[in-house]
Amino acid sequence: MNYQEFITLIEKEFSAKLGKQHFKFHQITKNNGVTYDGIIIMKSDINISPLIYLVPYYERFSKGESLEKICDDILDCYEMYQPKQDFDATLYTDYKKAKKRIVYRLVNYERNCELLKEVPHIRYLDFAIIFYCLLSVSSKEQAGILIHNHHLSFWNIDTDTLFSHAKDNTPLLLPVHIEDMAGVILSLMGPSGLSLADLNCPMYILTNKYRTNGATVLLYDSLLPELSNHFHSDLIIIPSSIHEVLILPIDQPCEPEVFRSMIAQVNETELSGEEILSDNAYIYKKDEGTLMIY
Repeated sequence: MNYQEFITLIEKEFSAKLGKQHFKFHQITKNNGVTYDGIIIMKSDINISPLIYLVPYYERFSKGESLEKICDDILDCYEMYQPKQDFDATLYTDYKKAKKRIVYRLVNYERNCELLKEVPHIRYLDFAIIFYCLLSVSSKEQAGILIHNHHLSFWNIDTDTLFSHAKDNTPLLLPVHIEDMAGVILSLMGPSGLSLADLNCPMYILTNKYRTNGATVLLYDSLLPELSNHFHSDLIIIPSSIHEVLILPIDQPCEPEVFRSMIAQVNETELSGEEILSDNAYIYKKDEGTLMIY
């Protein structure tokens, strides 16, 4: 049975269980143009509901799990994540409230060309800087509303104003986190008797406190200058995903193709489509104070 036939079965099952007026299907476009189908279950007394992605359930159905069990699990998922009270829409409709929550995010420019027609953005290297109204954030999840062009008209502001707010807010709401890659490797290896000196791994993970869309920390004022001054060297930056980048202090020039090949392999084999940030490596030149494609 193909995916669309599965969706038809889900629709029939939920029509019988809930009635057609209490649910709807919705497709959402994520980073890099990746789309997901989901189902929204609605209650008359609550103005917000979680979107439950259907592809994982289709995979379970394809492996022989019953439709009844799958529908019951979708309802259980809804009950688990359904908010218990209305969402306060003024958090983003009221500009005085929203401006304190405006943050920016780095995405790939070419992979998001269709989205960028609809949202205010700033091109930076091969990236685009886009903007969100951050509603909540924790170690488990991050919820935000993507700012579209119509928000600027509604708020009577421009992209430069958005950037000014985001420049101030993002480091405060999503503070930077730096971790020694050697320490991560040691923790994965367990008690091996090795030390950091044994690994000889001058590489660092750069992300934010919540490890979600953490590559954006590259935009934080003074971060790269401070790191390059600390290491007394230029910095090679490898975008491992939209969530983090790797920083390598270097004393001597390295061959860029080595990094590009490694990044391309990781993007192709290790990441989902929406997690890819770039196929390029970058270099921060200490003496020039500039970040550029390597």
